[in-house]
Amino acid sequence: MNRIVRKIAGVAAAVAVAPVMLAATAQAESGPVFFSVGSMNCAIYDNGTFGCDLGSPTRLQYSFLPFLLTVNEIVIDQPFLPAHPTFDPGTPYTLPGGNPPLRDVKTGDGQWGSYIEYAGARCESGFHGSFSCQSKGRSFTSWSGTISA
Repeated sequence: MNRIVRKIAGVAAAVAVAPVMLAATAQAESGPVFFSVGSMNCAIYDNGTFGCDLGSPTRLQYSFLPFLLTVNEIVIDQPFLPAHPTFDPGTPYTLPGGNPPLRDVKTGDGQWGSYIEYAGARCESGFHGSFSCQSKGRSFTSWSGTISA
């Protein structure tokens, strides 16, 4: 009988602690995660929206346009739009003093370098200094001074 009481007490304790553990996990995944890759300062928000301040004007190419655009910022914020520039004042994806390197906030290591997965988005360092991000069914890759979306 004493053994059954201990089991019931153990189950009750686990049930009582579960909401606290789940709340701690939910708090850990709230708010933006900031990081940098090369001269890009980026942020992933808890709704999967992703953006980067590019550091200097960068060429953006789309397969459906016959010309390149020059942009200072790129975002993935809507599932029905490709990665696209925005024209926010200032640098909304950069913390004062700069963002920590991707390797300092990474959630894992891939074949070519660090990656972060957060809120359904994944960004990773790639082969020969490339960098790619995907979220909301959209993606872009930056390599050799050009972003392809």
